[in-house]
Amino acid sequence: MNAYLKNKFIILALSILPLLLAILEIILKHSRGEYFLYGNFDGPYGYLLGSLNISQMLKPGYFQHPGIPLQFIMALVMKFSHMLQGIDPNIVLDTFNRPEFYLQRINVVLTAINVISLYYLGKVTYDKTKNIYTALFLQFTPFISVMVIYELTLNIPETFLLCLIQILITITISYLNEENLSKRKNLVYIFLYGVICGLAIATKISVLPLMILPFLLIKKFINKTYFVAISLITFFVLFFLISPDSTRIWKFIFSSMVHSGKYGTGSANFIDTSLIIPKLNTLYNEFSLFAVIYVLIFVILLLNFIPKFKNQIRSNKYFIPLTGIFIIMSFFILLVIKQIESYYVYPGLLFSVFGIFCVNEIVADLFPKFFRSGKLLFLYIFFILLTIPQFKSFKNYKMFYDKRKQESYKIMNFLEENYPKSIIISSDWTASKPTAFYNGLNYTGSQTMRYNNILMQMYPDYVYFPRWRADFIYLRFNENMERRLLTADTIVFHSYNDKNFDDFKEKIIQLTNKKNSTFNEVFSNKNGEKIYLMILKD
Repeated sequence: MNAYLKNKFIILALSILPLLLAILEIILKHSRGEYFLYGNFDGPYGYLLGSLNISQMLKPGYFQHPGIPLQFIMALVMKFSHMLQGIDPNIVLDTFNRPEFYLQRINVVLTAINVISLYYLGKVTYDKTKNIYTALFLQFTPFISVMVIYELTLNIPETFLLCLIQILITITISYLNEENLSKRKNLVYIFLYGVICGLAIATKISVLPLMILPFLLIKKFINKTYFVAISLITFFVLFFLISPDSTRIWKFIFSSMVHSGKYGTGSANFIDTSLIIPKLNTLYNEFSLFAVIYVLIFVILLLNFIPKFKNQIRSNKYFIPLTGIFIIMSFFILLVIKQIESYYVYPGLLFSVFGIFCVNEIVADLFPKFFRSGKLLFLYIFFILLTIPQFKSFKNYKMFYDKRKQESYKIMNFLEENYPKSIIISSDWTASKPTAFYNGLNYTGSQTMRYNNILMQMYPDYVYFPRWRADFIYLRFNENMERRLLTADTIVFHSYNDKNFDDFKEKIIQLTNKKNSTFNEVFSNKNGEKIYLMILKD
């Protein structure tokens, strides 16, 4: 095979998995449906409105993630989309009239960024190692779990984090296989590591442990100092450039650290020890491949303490990155136990493929006679056997979201056909476009009242009842609707679940002082959503 054909073959081979990633994401996104269905809007609509602020050169109103690089990208996509395909000359009104148009354009761009970064992970790996099988294996990075594919369907920090982590792994592979690491090249690597880590922290501050990997790899204390400085400068420049209230996020972070439970809502202790075993079982059941790889990494690191293997393992160039990966994975396992939700393992999950590759390289060096037929052969067999269940998992995901989408349409159609002019109150995680918008107002900062006024005009018969607050938090800004509620004969409530309905029932009776009111369930779907017709009586 001549050089030209070989180059074409390499490009084609390295394009297969990135293309598959895009196809699977599109399939799952179609199954999930529009962003205002069910709980799809939790994150995407908030980031849409926060990015709308940035597109107008205003600060967003986020406080948790903080999601700064993501919002910059979203704002740019919105700006260009409006310039090329805008209907209303006002970008704010156009966004409120066509939120799904902008959300879809944003998702296409984010998917493209992730697909391109995955391709270059393979391309750089091949260029540095001259081994196509190594390059293709590392391209399995996002296929470690169906959850990674699902996160790509959403416009949230995790969507952009995949790209940054893939770039971080790409830089690491290049760094480890650099034949002539001159002083200038070393500074370039330090700079790239610093910028990527800074962007990652500015995207989601909980990924701070990612800095462990470059910190361990970079030689000399002064160079490590440069890396940390560049990372922090990148983060703080982005953070203070658009942060509306920096004290709020630091308060949130401190509370989450010193209290157990999700978002620091638990008791004043670092972690609830009673959750350790149950959450470890959950992680194993949901991410079995991740769990197996984590144990294998742990075993190899234990071998490092056996005198017979100690020197050989520590001299292997993949030993230090393996140590860093183990620390990163351990942190996110701990974070899952602390924050309860399994999806917090996501960043650690993305290092699994690189981790098992490092294990393979070390084991192949320790026991070369077992790898005569091919160093990566056993690795491929191991990975393929353990990823076969992922196909079934993907099918189950698709079936679940197909069904959930259809059930969401049913309840929306019922409301539109039977109560087109009624006062409708709904809560978070129900299929409703106004609910999605109101849920996102938390990200709008100084523009909250302006956007709220737009929503009042767009949905004059709608009232938002957030289930987390269990109160009518925006009703006081709409005197006309408050009067209508107090004098209405009937009200329709769109409930997420029974607890949500009980909270609403208590609050609406308290607000109207009509204690003899009756509540009749008139419709329900298989998502657990229910429609209640409330007849108000003194």
